[in-house]
Amino acid sequence: MGRITLAPVGAEAAAAGRSAPAPFDAGAFRRTLGRFATGVTLVTAADASGPVGLIVNAFTAVSLEPPLIAIYPSRHSFTWSRMRRSGRFGVNMLAAEHAKYVRHAAQAEADRFIGINHVLSKSGVPRILSAIAFLDCEPVAEQLAGDHWIVVARVHDLLADHGRQPLIFSDGRLGSFVDLEAQEP
Repeated sequence: MGRITLAPVGAEAAAAGRSAPAPFDAGAFRRTLGRFATGVTLVTAADASGPVGLIVNAFTAVSLEPPLIAIYPSRHSFTWSRMRRSGRFGVNMLAAEHAKYVRHAAQAEADRFIGINHVLSKSGVPRILSAIAFLDCEPVAEQLAGDHWIVVARVHDLLADHGRQPLIFSDGRLGSFVDLEAQEP
């Protein structure tokens, strides 16, 4: 498959976005976005020095055909700069029982492979054995967007465990899913 090209934003729109200050502060924006609950993933890759990982909650499905996802790592992330050179990464969707692990692994200098078992996928990407799902991905497009990258990737392989609860992040807290429909009479 060829590379996917993201359409550039028009020069006028891009200039307007940079020059016009937002009518609110960055803290208010972050807190407001934090109201949107997300899953928590450990994005993994391997380079010459071994496995590398990055806790990412900015993850989304993009397309079913072709199978595409997107992650949004910080443009200041040293870990992402190492990972992108590998040409392949994994998205490990974490389970509710990973909350304590995530608090440790989300720290900037943390060894993200301490206390969590992994194996290498067929493509050499670290797969977390206790993850509820795993996607083996190849980046196909990357676009700078403010203080983050938009990384679109093609999914080449996947695994899923449908019997366990996902780890959820909202309002700066970790939690798990409550099935309200199952509780209805």
